Order: sequence, then C-alpha cells, then structure tokens
Amino acid sequence: MVPLAMLLHAAALVTCLAYGGGPPARGNTALDPDRRVWSVAVQGRFGLLIGGGDVLFDRRPPLGYGFGLQLKYHALRAGPVRFGFEFQGGHTRFPQRGRYDLPLDPAGPIDPNTGEPVVQRVVRVSSLTHTDLTLGPSLQIPARVLLIDIGAGGGLAISNLRRMRSSNPYDDQQAVGYDPMVRAGISFGVPIRNNHGLALGVDWQKIFSRTKVVTDISAPAGTPPDSVVFDMLLNITLAYQAWF
Repeated sequence: MVPLAMLLHAAALVTCLAYGGGPPARGNTALDPDRRVWSVAVQGRFGLLIGGGDVLFDRRPPLGYGFGLQLKYHALRAGPVRFGFEFQGGHTRFPQRGRYDLPLDPAGPIDPNTGEPVVQRVVRVSSLTHTDLTLGPSLQIPARVLLIDIGAGGGLAISNLRRMRSSNPYDDQQAVGYDPMVRAGISFGVPIRNNHGLALGVDWQKIFSRTKVVTDISAPAGTPPDSVVFDMLLNITLAYQAWF
C-alpha cells in the first residue's frame, strides 16, 4: 500500500505542477496552460567549444561569450504540453590573447647593459566565431511557476577563424565557412511579473563543416590541413524573456 500511496501522491504533484490552480500570480498569464503564447528572449551566452576546433587553443575547453535572440510561438496543446516553433539567431566568440615579438627597430629603445635594441612585444587576439540562424519545432510545459521550453532546429552557421602567428597580420591563419548546422536546447523560464522574467538554459550546436586548417602553427608552408575547425559548441544561456 505504501508504494501505491507514493505513486498517487507523485501523480497529484505532477498534475498540480502542470495545471496549477487559481488565477496566475502577479499577472503572469503565460502560465495558463490554455493560452497560446508568443515569447521573445534576449540572451547572454557563455560558450564552451567542445568539438574539433579546440585543438587551436591553449585553454581546454576554450571559453567564449556571445548573445542570442529567440522568437517562439506555441499554439497547439496536448495535455499539459504546448507545441509550436522557434527561431533562434546569435553569435558566439572564442578569443585567445597572445604576445608576439616585433621586428627589432634600431631607432627604438636601447638596452643600456648590452647596447642592443630592446625587443618589444605586441598583444594580439586570435578568435574563432560562429553566427547561427536556425528554425525548428518547440514544445513548452507550463509547470506552475516555470515555463520549460525544449526545442531543436536546423539552419545556417557562418563561421570565421583568425589565428595569429606573429606580430605581422599578413602571417595570420584565416578560414571562413558557410555550413549547415543543427541545434537543440532546453530552458527554464521564470515569469516574475506581467509575463516578464528570466530564463536559464543550455544550447548545443553542431556544424557540418569540411573546412580544415593546419594544427601546428609552426608547420612549414605546404603542410596539408589536418584538423576540422568548425565543429561543436555548447552555450549556457541567461535571458531576459517576455511572453505574450
């Protein structure tokens, strides 16, 4: 009897979370499971590069940052779940700073101990960037005080690599890609007042690219490319979100 009672209590809890009770608190009508809901979100992204491009960075995994925009519409209801579609666009950047020697300048500072020109260094920033545009299905689960969104999609990734080799920009390693991609993500939205609130989520992206580069930055000219540079990344997102 105890296991059966526990199951009944669990079922009651799930029903309560899914359907809630009474009018939505603080004007958050998006929590009403009977509504059709539009939503717009502006995201900040914390990126982790988890695919092939990480071999180009000293830090593992490479860390990045970016922003995103989401537009969702959920119109069809099946039980506690709303079905619809979502559009997402954004940009994620993975930088790496490096210091490189400048060519010796006889007219520059002189070391008083050796009488030779002082070696000067310059800081330059390598970067790997991805701009993503995707469209796909989405589902939303109103769970009392939360809105749980699960979505996926496909679209286009515009990627760019600029990797510094020296203080001379003409030595930079560069690559650009326009490739198909897929993504999948989940977010937990908390309407705070009048259908405005915050959402925390995780977003995975896979880019189907054949663009390769030479991993060893000191390799001689003519070395064949050996590493895919545009591959997979994971974004942890924090968004300001509005539901209508």
